[in-house]
Amino acid sequence: MKVARWYGQGDIRLEDESMPVPDSGEALIRVLWVGLCGSDLEEFDSGPIVARPGVILGHEIVGEVLEPAADGTGPRKGQAVIVDVVIGCGRCYWCQRHEEGLCPTLEVRGQTRDGGLAQYLTADASRLVVVPSGVPADRAALAEPVSVAVRALRKIGSLLGRSVVIYGGGTIGMLCAQLAQRGGASTVVVVEPGALRRSVIQRWGVVTMWADAEEERKTLLQGLLPVRGADVVVECSGRSGVAREAARVTRRGGSMLLLGVPVGEENMDLLDLMLAEKSVFGSAAHMWDDDVAVAVDLLSSGALDVDSMITHRVPLEDIGHAFRLLQESGEAAIKLLVDCSSAPGPEDEDENA
Repeated sequence: MKVARWYGQGDIRLEDESMPVPDSGEALIRVLWVGLCGSDLEEFDSGPIVARPGVILGHEIVGEVLEPAADGTGPRKGQAVIVDVVIGCGRCYWCQRHEEGLCPTLEVRGQTRDGGLAQYLTADASRLVVVPSGVPADRAALAEPVSVAVRALRKIGSLLGRSVVIYGGGTIGMLCAQLAQRGGASTVVVVEPGALRRSVIQRWGVVTMWADAEEERKTLLQGLLPVRGADVVVECSGRSGVAREAARVTRRGGSMLLLGVPVGEENMDLLDLMLAEKSVFGSAAHMWDDDVAVAVDLLSSGALDVDSMITHRVPLEDIGHAFRLLQESGEAAIKLLVDCSSAPGPEDEDENA
């Protein structure tokens, strides 16, 4: 089978390997689509950051069960599934409370453990989330980023009647905007420099804005928000200095949610956070049976528009080209999907024999 292994900065190689052999509780999955995100590009450009050199990248995975688990657990043959990528030790304080994302020895498929940029993989059958038959596989590939947004906004609680500002109009920012709108937020504003991304977001009736200077952005936001300011501010960009700006925009007694992966240390005005009693939340992981399952339900119901977010589709054989597209396309590349089923596999060869 074909796999794409990443060895360091700018070094990803398409290689031939033997088919994986599942354990009794694992299913053999034929990978259909894998979404690439900003963290994949960061590893490719500047890693290793989190990823282990030599790993198969890709943590946004949708596939099809080729061989169900031998012990009878999990989905049946032929079902489309989302593969769980958050893997805890199963024994620590956090894992025992079903908080595997906080496990001190956490492994993530596609970062520290082989991921989805391959034709086949094996996975714990009991933690596969079935995709309803009416959901296109490429749309289902966005279940992982949707689950990130779902988990994050849950930490804030009800958004009904609240004003929400989102910094960063990439995939996660776009999904947070749609979920906030669906959750009854009175005002949703996305702060995003890219004109193309702003035009996509505006299709959903979400307000967007940008100005090059921070003080000008703050002034523009004041004209779009209630007098009290932003009840909730979500930082999705990861750009240097934006978290500090987001904290300043958050109203007194409001909440700030950190989702963007920072590239370095950030200086925060702790006195402002304390005296204005602002709450700061961080969110990173997701759970297969809760956040991912909810994400699949949202995609199945058509509650979210993800089709307009998919800008590129590239076959696995052209994985180097896929990363170059992400490097060079800038804001034009919102969500790039890798087609891992385009190359023939052993079952295809058997059928053609």
